[in-house]
Amino acid sequence: MIKGSVLEFHKTFSAETGYVAKILQLAIEKTSGTKDELSKISGIPTGKTSGKVIPHIKYAAYMGLIDYDVDGRGVYTLFATKLGEEIFMQDPFLHEVLSLWLCHYGMCRRNAGAPQWEYLIHNIHPGFGEVVDQDRIFAQAQTWCDVSLENMLKKVFGAIKGCYARACFENLQFLSWDEDLEFLEQSEQFDMVFVYAYALLESWDRLFPSKQEITDFDIKDEIGFGRIFGLNEDEYNYVMDSLAYEGIISINRQMYPASIIRTASVESIIPKIYSRVL
Repeated sequence: MIKGSVLEFHKTFSAETGYVAKILQLAIEKTSGTKDELSKISGIPTGKTSGKVIPHIKYAAYMGLIDYDVDGRGVYTLFATKLGEEIFMQDPFLHEVLSLWLCHYGMCRRNAGAPQWEYLIHNIHPGFGEVVDQDRIFAQAQTWCDVSLENMLKKVFGAIKGCYARACFENLQFLSWDEDLEFLEQSEQFDMVFVYAYALLESWDRLFPSKQEITDFDIKDEIGFGRIFGLNEDEYNYVMDSLAYEGIISINRQMYPASIIRTASVESIIPKIYSRVL
């Protein structure tokens, strides 16, 4: 059972695009400092017991943009990932929707994303065209974490609602959550072909590190590719066909389930991510 302290990394703050971008810039510059020093450099507000610096460091790390170390004195040292370096070079203020989809993917990915994002996408998602009552989500989550029903919104899921309703992921229109939660269907976006490729291969490296060939079921069920990007069955197949056309994967649909062979690496995809943006 996951501890509430892990889930409260956000300190009730939803991720703000401008603050994530400032953390990424600090990581590009390999900045070190306490939260107060980082606040002074970046302009991100902080306080004695709370503030937005540390939550946004953790958001940026879950998004896959940065790594960080922290020592016993509370000094954080930030490093940009290869993905973070490419995003900063192409879109340093995270204005492109494509950049936000990459950040969204990072939050949702299995075994590396933010725990409540991962749980919501891979354990709660009811399918498209269905809604889930918030009370049911909170009740089910009690089997997964040690947070009380009364604190479930504030400590666990409130940050998610805020991110997609009014903060960094609002423009993705990925979900609607008032009293009921509904995941909204998305269409394949042709300028995102290398975002899809990055997400698929990055998850593949982590979940199936020794395999060059996996199945369609592995991608749908274990990676949760369609759920992460809001793709129904038809749109999922369109995306997979586009990846095959680009020479990133090959698909053998003569087998059941279909066999998928990777023919590219994450490292080869990262420089192409923005190549289709007009």
